Amino acid sequence: MASVKRKWQIYPGRNKFYCDGRIMMAQQTGIFYFTVGLIVITNILFFVFDCPFLAENLTPAIPAVGGLLFVFVMSVLFHTSFTDPGIIPRATADEAIYTEKQIEVPNSGNGTRLRPPPRTKEICVNGVTVKLKYCFTCKIFRPPRASHCSICDNCVGMCIELILYLPLLSIDSGDR
Repeated sequence: MASVKRKWQIYPGRNKFYCDGRIMMAQQTGIFYFTVGLIVITNILFFVFDCPFLAENLTPAIPAVGGLLFVFVMSVLFHTSFTDPGIIPRATADEAIYTEKQIEVPNSGNGTRLRPPPRTKEICVNGVTVKLKYCFTCKIFRPPRASHCSICDNCVGMCIELILYLPLLSIDSGDR
């Protein structure tokens, strides 16, 4: 019996997968480890040198708040780093051929030849005209606010809130 391959095993992008495909990270995992190291070292220095003084002279609540903030920051970092950033699946070979056949152009007597799809396509969604751009790498018309990321080689939906933090998290949103 042939073994079944999961999507992440035949994934054409540049992302790295761990834990049987449950964890997905960008190619530059060194940046993630560097960020974790900086956060841990900074907190160790805070708890060793500053917390004893602050707990004695001000209030013992400061180390507790510092510990809670450390746990919160690390959990958000791991959650963001190990989560799919919104990758839009590439078109299969059949879907790509179907898209190209929709726009056949008559050739001078030699039958028809296929040309690349147009750069944009307008569709109507709930009475509103939406402009979709074509990605020549993924061979899909991608939705609004999505773009092709050259780092992970995938079309990715953007999350505006995370754009400032992406270099430190070792993830990408397609905005680069």
